[in-house]
Amino acid sequence: MTQPFADHFAPVAASYADFRPTYPRELFAWLATLTPRRDLAWDCAAGSGQASVDLAGYFAQVVATDASRAQIDAAVPHPRIDYRVAPAEASGLAAASVDLVTVAQALHWFDLPAFYAEVRRVLRPDGALAVWSYGVLAVEGKARVLCTTGGAHGRGRGKSSGRLSSR
Repeated sequence: MTQPFADHFAPVAASYADFRPTYPRELFAWLATLTPRRDLAWDCAAGSGQASVDLAGYFAQVVATDASRAQIDAAVPHPRIDYRVAPAEASGLAAASVDLVTVAQALHWFDLPAFYAEVRRVLRPDGALAVWSYGVLAVEGKARVLCTTGGAHGRGRGKSSGRLSSR
């Protein structure tokens, strides 16, 4: 069941990219080797285009979608990128038209069965889906104590175990 879209990032869309890590060029070079054609890449949940611009260096066309109008409006224009407002589960792309689908640090937001159905619909037979996320968070010093105990936010759990928890 798909939940209504709640745009958590609209209030910070203008500065969102300033606080996101960048991805290594080698990642995009490797992604370009996954498919025999490089006509069209779909950067799904693109935010304001952090991965889209790098994909455009390897693909003739990139369609970058995000459910957030504010994020798309804050995207950096590029001649080979078509920014569109669309949810991950309904891209609006033609069937069997996409060489590569990418999702950078966003898969956890999706209705996965609906998204995977959309990927199967839009991918060419020799296409690929690439999903990535950040590594395990590691912090040191005072920040480690604040992250593991809740610090000044009143969510302390007693003595720090030194590990981060999702509790």
